[in-house]
Amino acid sequence: MRIEHMREFVAIREEGNFSRAARSLFMTQPALSRHVQEVERELGVRLLNRDKHSVSLTDAGERAYKGFRQILRAYDRLTDDITSYKAGLTGRLCIGMLYYTIRQDFGDAMERFAADYPGVELRRYSYQPQEVFQALAEERIDVGVLPRANYPDAEWLCYQDILSDGLAALVSVSHPLASRDELTLTDLENETTVLLRDDPYSNRCYMEALDCVGFSQRNVIYTDNIDTVPMELKRSRSIYLIPQSLPLPGFEGELAKIPIHAEGLVVTKSLVWRGDNDSPLVPLFLEMARR
Repeated sequence: MRIEHMREFVAIREEGNFSRAARSLFMTQPALSRHVQEVERELGVRLLNRDKHSVSLTDAGERAYKGFRQILRAYDRLTDDITSYKAGLTGRLCIGMLYYTIRQDFGDAMERFAADYPGVELRRYSYQPQEVFQALAEERIDVGVLPRANYPDAEWLCYQDILSDGLAALVSVSHPLASRDELTLTDLENETTVLLRDDPYSNRCYMEALDCVGFSQRNVIYTDNIDTVPMELKRSRSIYLIPQSLPLPGFEGELAKIPIHAEGLVVTKSLVWRGDNDSPLVPLFLEMARR
């Protein structure tokens, strides 16, 4: 039963008729009558005696009126308490983001959190995955984004999954595979895979995903960081693995992204935090990010 319908019923009892109650609630009389009928159907009893000029409560209606008033008082106390709590909540929440997937990872959660908790200082840091892990390990951030994997010495890490995705091969447009619409693992058996020296965390996630489907990368080369990948793909005619949903801003004419079709080949990205972080802001933010 909707709390608004309880409030409307109480107004009818206290105003003495539908028209005055409707005016006090800034709604039409037919809408108010409809809502009362919904309440009566839900409770299975008649609550009002109606005639052309007045309205009175049945015995069941009087009981409902008293019960609704108690519920409304408790509800109003609760909302006042929550409002006071939100207004008085202070502190700092530090978020480690992957700058190229901010909207994909958070939606509008950060904006909504800032609006709902104006007393909280929300700090945002743009990181690569290995920097997120290090910042969490050193307790410099409260919540970050990481590809899910079995990281060593990370039993303190907690996960809230954001997105599960397939893998794609990123290649230069001059690569023989560039014209393909889809690849299989067999197509990749003799390909050379580029890994990042500065991002062992993404590397580990992708390798574990491939291990789960019985595929191992035979030929691997390393490049310094994500910014050097396009040049390396052109130079060595190699492939680079990325989630299928990852955008390619600025490289559409130079690189091709080809989905890999393989049953069970999935990578997962998650919000991550320390299990020993006792800040009350962390669960509030995680709950908002789930919506």
